[in-house]
Amino acid sequence: MTDDFFKFILETNKENFTNSQKEIFSDKDYNPYSNDLEVLEEFLSTQQFDKAVAFNNINLLLSPRAHFYKNYALEKLGKEKDAQSELVFAHKIMEGICTTGDGTEENPYLVTRISDERDILSYLSEEKESQMLVQKDGKYFDLLNCKSGKAIYFDITTPYTKMQELMDSGKISLFGSEEAEEDASASNKKWWQFWK
Repeated sequence: MTDDFFKFILETNKENFTNSQKEIFSDKDYNPYSNDLEVLEEFLSTQQFDKAVAFNNINLLLSPRAHFYKNYALEKLGKEKDAQSELVFAHKIMEGICTTGDGTEENPYLVTRISDERDILSYLSEEKESQMLVQKDGKYFDLLNCKSGKAIYFDITTPYTKMQELMDSGKISLFGSEEAEEDASASNKKWWQFWK
């Protein structure tokens, strides 16, 4: 883990969180549409808890869901103290995302991975009804309309731009090939119910 990440965990504020994001965004292996969460889910569903705990890369560092998955794996391994640390990381990351905005069009949440949107909706006790990509002033946003009637905006400019770069280089072949398929197939599945 990076110094910026630890600084953010110790003092959760917008500056520290966005500094951690910038470090991830600049990493050569950053892929906001990677299938790393699916890999973790597979380890958990096959009860390979040691592998789930050991599986790490830059794309998982600021993913709340990844830390929840690791919390679960560590609990299954009987490592309560380590499991508690992962739970703290997951909650701090969600708090960090929430420091970046309030979800309005003028002040959207800034996410690292597209999957973070679903994690934040759960954190806010909201359920997605529809989703739309919005382009405005050279930026890209996901607009999620919730069943409660609330509209929540996420600034996805950096992940969206990175996706375009990955497509242009041939590293991914279709729009959101890995992560979008996961989100589409799991739209009714709660992230913490990965075994269903």
